[in-house]
Amino acid sequence: MATSSDPFPGGDVRLSREMSAFSVMMIGVGAMIGVGIFVLTVIAAGVAGPALILVFLLNGVVTLFTAMAYAELGSCFHDAGGGYLWIKEGLPQPNGFISGWMSWFSHAVACSLYALGFGAYFGHVLTEGFGLELPSLPISLEKLLAVVACITFAHINFHGASETGKMGNIVTVAKVLVIGLFIAFGIAAMSGRAGWQAEFKAFLPAGMSAVFMAMGLTFIAFQGYEVIAQCSEEIVQPRRNIPRAVFLALLIVIPIYLLVAVVALGAISGRGLLVQAPSCESGGVGKR
Repeated sequence: MATSSDPFPGGDVRLSREMSAFSVMMIGVGAMIGVGIFVLTVIAAGVAGPALILVFLLNGVVTLFTAMAYAELGSCFHDAGGGYLWIKEGLPQPNGFISGWMSWFSHAVACSLYALGFGAYFGHVLTEGFGLELPSLPISLEKLLAVVACITFAHINFHGASETGKMGNIVTVAKVLVIGLFIAFGIAAMSGRAGWQAEFKAFLPAGMSAVFMAMGLTFIAFQGYEVIAQCSEEIVQPRRNIPRAVFLALLIVIPIYLLVAVVALGAISGRGLLVQAPSCESGGVGKR
């Protein structure tokens, strides 16, 4: 029972609805166009070869079915929590408790992947792109950059949904522009390279088992729609805007992934990508 001295007389703390459909869609796009496309594409190309295109296409189909459930439930439940909230409301305990910890752990693993991927590539740019000579550090450069990135975005999120949405828009637009340039230069390289079609002749070099393996490796890159549903309590008109944001985000991301797969294989080849990928191991940026 709330008393007159309570800071929240109603006894219920609610998040402010400040995020537009565009902002939350961009957060979903940014969550999907992340380290998954920069790091996991390389690994999947080495596993499946030219069938990487099929990998992204099949993952896109699977994601559409899963996203339908998230869009429907997200438009019905307008509180924060996403999948955890739905399990808590729909199933007896301890299912909600277990799902909450599973969600927390999976997000921790995903954030670690994104942060280390950023640290590895940004460190690679600093040391090899700009030729910077950095002093010896107690931890590897990529891990230091990963920690800095985590602290920076934690600080932004602490200030609220509005600031997070604005920063998410800026970061996502920047990433889409970078990917757009990659695709444009890849198409130009393919048009100027004789015989690039040969990269796609042995389309299934390791069979469908390799395709399914690569699908498992890259499916994490399609999980941004879950972030949209988790923001339900902070979205303006969630019943309308959550489904719209979910499907618009996938409509943007799936074609981008397919185009990246085509130009990466046609302009460079999966083997070349695999050799050139920076390492995230503790031995240092750029270690092969």
